[in-house]
Amino acid sequence: MKKVLSLLVVLLVAAAGSALAADFEFHGDFNNRFGLYTNQAQMYNGAETIGKTPLRADDVDEFFADIKYRANVTAATNDGAVKGVLALEVGGLQYGTNSGYSGDTKDFEVRKAYTDFALGGGRATVGLQALTINPFVWWETVPSVQYMGKAGDVSYKLAWARGREFYNSTNDDDTFADNDALVARGDFSLSEGVKAGAFLLYQRASSLAAGADSAISYEIKRFGDGDYDIVTIGTDGKLTAGDLFANWDLIYQGGSIDNNVSQDLDVSAFLIHADLGMNVGATKITYTGWYASGDDNPLDGDVDNFMSTDVDRFDSVILFEGGYTDDDYFTEAPYILTYGLILNKLAVDHKLSDATTIGGAVLYLMTAEDLPNGEDTLGTEIDAYVSHKLYSNVEVALNAGFLAADDGMNYFTAGGAEPENPFRITSRIRYKF
Repeated sequence: MKKVLSLLVVLLVAAAGSALAADFEFHGDFNNRFGLYTNQAQMYNGAETIGKTPLRADDVDEFFADIKYRANVTAATNDGAVKGVLALEVGGLQYGTNSGYSGDTKDFEVRKAYTDFALGGGRATVGLQALTINPFVWWETVPSVQYMGKAGDVSYKLAWARGREFYNSTNDDDTFADNDALVARGDFSLSEGVKAGAFLLYQRASSLAAGADSAISYEIKRFGDGDYDIVTIGTDGKLTAGDLFANWDLIYQGGSIDNNVSQDLDVSAFLIHADLGMNVGATKITYTGWYASGDDNPLDGDVDNFMSTDVDRFDSVILFEGGYTDDDYFTEAPYILTYGLILNKLAVDHKLSDATTIGGAVLYLMTAEDLPNGEDTLGTEIDAYVSHKLYSNVEVALNAGFLAADDGMNYFTAGGAEPENPFRITSRIRYKF
């Protein structure tokens, strides 16, 4: 991989000096992160620990550091009508683990690799790229073909994406046995200060082997061998009126999942979200609330829990990716397994100066349906942060979170014991250009 990268650099330099050169832009996000302290080390030792009973009844203290460096190269020709994008990442490279003596032992990750070109009054993009449908539904990179254009006052997006390939091996296999998705989204202005959007996402797979049971999970990207047709429809938007603002999301999921054992499972789930806030001078006050539906009975033939496909949520330092070492987290989904989530959060952010911002938040967290231990209250979380710009493009930041755990968190400890209240402090030095 290093040889490939070296060759790429040489080619870019050569192209920049040639008579037929493209216009190049190079951008970087060099993020140095420190898990300064946690008393629940096993809760933050890797991505998505929610399914691994990660909490303990006693302290397991830990400190670690890692880097996440992203480099993005864009080449443009034909007066910008054609662009090529390649983005590479060194992600979650921990000091002393996959980066120790004599350098790293982990290759680069290809984050993006796509071609963007003008077509018929809009732009088409083809390759590995971000698919931004809705931040609660799908907001991540995936191989896809997308077209973005405008019709009157409406901006629209049409896309096809493939999350997983199941290569056919017999003549009975469905040509489209893969995990495919079709997307349509429109965005428009309703009036001064009011913007809204609507979207339709259809996802299907037909890869269920005879006699197999589909691996139904709490995120669609985690489905294994399966047969499903899932439709997600929704609207979202934002409103600003002077110092007041609001954001909303209303989402419904329907369809079916074939478990190939007893019966088809009917999907009926929803998520409602709102931010309400106001700016008072240098201070911003925001209330955030959402309800993600859960499934109260996995044996009744219905799937009632809301399912994201691939998202990242940063609303909580303890439960989500709100810690700056965001490759290590409890869950990335806006809910808890198949039990949904009721989130209430009050946050205050204050600009001390042009360079320094501080803030804090209080969250009250519950599952929408009882966990298997009969409890639904997760607890009350307190978060705080400070961010300072050393330079216009260099940030130094520190944040912390503490969860006063309630009985619902007992489900995530071995034997259902009462866990030690999770506490976490993280920091970062981030250079973006």
